[in-house]
Amino acid sequence: MWYQIELGTVDEHENRCYPLPETSELVFDMKSESIVLIGMAGVGKSTIGISLAKALGFSFIDVDDYILEKDGKAIQEIIDEEGEGALLQLEKRRMYEIDLPHKVVAPGGSIIYHTDLMEYLRQKSILVYLDDSFKNIKEKLIGELDRGIVGLRNKSLRQIYEERRPLYAKYADITVNCQGKSQEQQVKEILQHYLNLEK
Repeated sequence: MWYQIELGTVDEHENRCYPLPETSELVFDMKSESIVLIGMAGVGKSTIGISLAKALGFSFIDVDDYILEKDGKAIQEIIDEEGEGALLQLEKRRMYEIDLPHKVVAPGGSIIYHTDLMEYLRQKSILVYLDDSFKNIKEKLIGELDRGIVGLRNKSLRQIYEERRPLYAKYADITVNCQGKSQEQQVKEILQHYLNLEK
């Protein structure tokens, strides 16, 4: 799903906008013109991404929706019909074709398995890792384990969580501990870290 969001003041009652310097005060290099959110399924990458894009005046791309739009299939459907390997390669190809500047991107959690892609993203964007406890992730995914999580055919959700967590941390420019924090608090924390990188 694509969201083109104009920079400007958002009604504070929506709890989705935070004070930013004037646009002229934000000096971006190529890397910092985009943000890619990484983390497990269920951590809230899309929800946080929409609010973050709105605050920054960026567009937002949910990569699962982008794949559905381009390829006509949902993530789980691709896994069921073509296998996990096919999904991984498709995710990788679609990520490479996204024009990153002035976008917040929320990809699937499995992009972390592509070393070359992660190195590319680390050069071209700010990688923000949304970290949460396994307990919280599991609770958020109750009834949703058919949402296209790579690895679930051969591993438990706990095993996938433990396997991916150090990889997310390895590539992250910013890590946000989501435990006990509202969506608004998480967005505000990301913005604070993000703007500090520009100083």
